[in-house]
Amino acid sequence: MVVCPVCEHQQAFGLECEVCGKDLGDLGGLGPPPVAPVAIEGLEVTVPDRIGDVAVERVGELELTSFGAAAVPVAPELVPDLDTGKAAAVALGAVERMADLSLDRAPDDGVRTQAPTGAVTCRYCRNVQASGLICNTCGMKLPKSATAAPEPAGVAAPRVEARSIRCRACGAPATPGQRCSECGAQQPPPT
Repeated sequence: MVVCPVCEHQQAFGLECEVCGKDLGDLGGLGPPPVAPVAIEGLEVTVPDRIGDVAVERVGELELTSFGAAAVPVAPELVPDLDTGKAAAVALGAVERMADLSLDRAPDDGVRTQAPTGAVTCRYCRNVQASGLICNTCGMKLPKSATAAPEPAGVAAPRVEARSIRCRACGAPATPGQRCSECGAQQPPPT
């Protein structure tokens, strides 16, 4: 019985482990018993023990594929109608500046799309929020907006809680227990 030193598999005989493939040839005679070769009568031996030197005969009309060090350089043969893929050299002329090209910005004619102002609606939870870049309800990023437009006269400003804290992450004013409207960090609950 042979035990593999790697995976401890037990097998009767063998030169390698049947499980992990470890070479068991160095087991000091514990391998399989030697097998005596039996010659079959009439069978041609294809690989004898010693082939010996084989004489190589050179074929006279066979062209050699490699050139020696003293090979004569061969000039390339040019085909007149063959496109070589190379363009002819182009002479660069002087670059003229366009007379009617303007490099400055066009004056504002009032047709441009203005940046949104005022309250922003979150596209995820539909929360309407007056300021900030992060939704106070779901914490998703809000589309950028300009500063809020001034409220028309006679409309009461939204009521702001007197109790506010500073965000621990960015230092912006925040409401306890909600997300910061600037960075989105969750604020501690009110105490």
